Amino acid sequence: MPNRFNMFIHYYPPHPLKQSRIWLVLVVLWVINGSSFLAIKVSIDTIPPLFSAGIRFSLSGGALFILYLLRNRATHQHGERIGVQQWKDTLVLGVSLFVGGQGLLVWGTQYLSSGITGLLNSTIPLWVALISMLVFRKHLTKKMIAGLLAGFGGLMLLIAPSLGNGTLSPVGTAALIASSIAWAVGSLYSTRAHLPISILASSGMLLLVGGLMLLVPSFILREFDDVRLLQISTASTIALLYLIIVTSMIGFTDFYWLVRMTTAALANTFAYVSPVIAVFLGWAILKEPITSLTLVAMSVILIGVALMVTTPSKSKSNSKNKPILKN
Repeated sequence: MPNRFNMFIHYYPPHPLKQSRIWLVLVVLWVINGSSFLAIKVSIDTIPPLFSAGIRFSLSGGALFILYLLRNRATHQHGERIGVQQWKDTLVLGVSLFVGGQGLLVWGTQYLSSGITGLLNSTIPLWVALISMLVFRKHLTKKMIAGLLAGFGGLMLLIAPSLGNGTLSPVGTAALIASSIAWAVGSLYSTRAHLPISILASSGMLLLVGGLMLLVPSFILREFDDVRLLQISTASTIALLYLIIVTSMIGFTDFYWLVRMTTAALANTFAYVSPVIAVFLGWAILKEPITSLTLVAMSVILIGVALMVTTPSKSKSNSKNKPILKN
């Protein structure tokens, strides 16, 4: 089924069995991404941020692509042809999703706590909706708008105390906002990109290329000069391994599958739920207190996610303006 992103059709709600699988993948993605902010914070404690991210994505992407090749060899298949256009789209997504999205996130985490990083990252669905409306002329339903407002309102309830007392770093905050916008642009572009049909191949290509591209600014900023293998802590090493295997290899593959099977807005709902999970992880692992305001805010966020998940968006234009969302 080549060139699956070359045509445009209306979005139809999936079969109940497929809907159950979508919910399962969503929950797994929420948990994985929610734990990633803590892991990133621990990993960059003794490993430079961009270098850490570059190594993480390069290794995970290389592993996924090797698995793709080994699977084809084991099944005596030659695999699909990966052409120039597919590599071009991979480069575009490498810049938006990884250098812009993940690179700025990891770099900005230096100046913020893992919880605040997760909270600022939760603005991704808002940017996805705004860009979709302004650029792709998508009309959001009333429930979709209510979900976005609820999610953003819950976010404000969570971060308002930090904004009020001036504890947020302007540099880190700006980096996370730019990161969220870059990720939103990349996730929307990916629904129209010409990438391999195989999830292993496409995810492996994106992670590998994105990781190698992140090593370029790391080299420019001379992060390699700060790498001292003997000074890397055991905690940072374990956190980096978790990010490579669980967050990147499993999490990114789940995310990309959701983008293909559903919509960019739905796939990015992890940005609303993950901060909630991050708060609970902080309470369970770091003994951070959970206030009544936090519980109220989390409830509002989850309501917003439910509204977004159960309501597909509509388009002002005809079917030619809708991205294909086939299996």
